[in-house]
Amino acid sequence: MSDEINVSRPHSRRAVVKGAAWSVPVIAAAVAAPAAVASVNTLGLAFTASQTALLSLNLLDGGGVLTAQALVTVPTTVTLTNGPGAVSENATVTVSVARPAGINIPVGRARGFGVYSFNGVPTTSGERTAIYQSAPIIGQYGFPATTWTGTNVPVSVASNGSLNLPIVFGLAGTSTGVTISALSSFPVTITVVIGGRTLTANTSISVPVGAGIL
Repeated sequence: MSDEINVSRPHSRRAVVKGAAWSVPVIAAAVAAPAAVASVNTLGLAFTASQTALLSLNLLDGGGVLTAQALVTVPTTVTLTNGPGAVSENATVTVSVARPAGINIPVGRARGFGVYSFNGVPTTSGERTAIYQSAPIIGQYGFPATTWTGTNVPVSVASNGSLNLPIVFGLAGTSTGVTISALSSFPVTITVVIGGRTLTANTSISVPVGAGIL
């Protein structure tokens, strides 16, 4: 009768190397993820440039161009500033232009402002809305409140760097020929959703009396 003897074989070099290869990507992913989150958390957003001129503005609803007869001021640049850690992600960008306060137009419609292009890319009618106030009998009236939303907008900002994004405004809605006899200030808000964060900045568009574009 023979005795059975169990012998533990040492791990082969191939088995050890194979096990190590599987562990390396897991460690790398665990290290990289916090760095990406931290870089997004240092982003800042602001309107950083504007233009005051006798602007020629594209009509977003119907086509054509109108040239202002008085100096109109519009924002022209949005800037993302970054801290340590580069950012390269797609973002959802929304630009809203509200109705000017203090101007009462009980009957008839005037034009407002909407985004004609963002970062050199023209907007589409499907991305834009222009909503007037409305009431029974008189129908739509006043100025439109407008919104443009762009999805999958590429954003790449170097570590401790900045990214300037040009924005061009056009005229939204339609005019029934009402006369605007007051300085019109249209509040503008931009919202950028990126990496789980929501960034917001505010400015305004200023149209003096006699510009002839509203």
